[in-house]
Amino acid sequence: MNVFSSANAHALSWINEPADWTCTEQEGLLVEAPANADYYQDPAGKHMVSSAPFLQLTASSSFELTTRLSVQMKHKYDSGCLMVMADDRNWAKLCFEYNGRYPTIVSVVTIDGVSDDCNSERVDVEKPFLRIVRQANCMTFSYSADGEVWEQIRYFGMKLQDECRAGVVAQSPQGTGCTVQFDFLTMTSQ
Repeated sequence: MNVFSSANAHALSWINEPADWTCTEQEGLLVEAPANADYYQDPAGKHMVSSAPFLQLTASSSFELTTRLSVQMKHKYDSGCLMVMADDRNWAKLCFEYNGRYPTIVSVVTIDGVSDDCNSERVDVEKPFLRIVRQANCMTFSYSADGEVWEQIRYFGMKLQDECRAGVVAQSPQGTGCTVQFDFLTMTSQ
């Protein structure tokens, strides 16, 4: 199901609602990430923030969440992400992110308030696909250039309740903001 359809819009809600956003089934979700917006819990304790816009819905213990997105990359770490969250101290996100030189795929897993940040592949397409699959306490993060051939980015364990929150994030951790467009967001039960 496309979560952005009018029939499903009632299930969506914001954490850190941005000042500027639109959502239609035809155009998808367009979000203006504010300056310095991020989700990150630095292991050194220097950068602890949960301020990025997160459009989320309730998800079950087994699901697949997929999107295709584009990001107006102006500043280092500008990105659009898929995220799954138990609470402010336990969450994981898969991002299409600017590393200051070129777009990359980045994953961040935060457990007990400590983030583990992993830079993965360089991305050579303007609109990549991202996917999170949850099966109980196991997560798989994947990326695709075309929506057909998928590359596993990260597979990890995370203890979550049966219900959690899942959705999309727009962020500009060191910048003055950026525009992120999610063409669609589908969630299916596994």
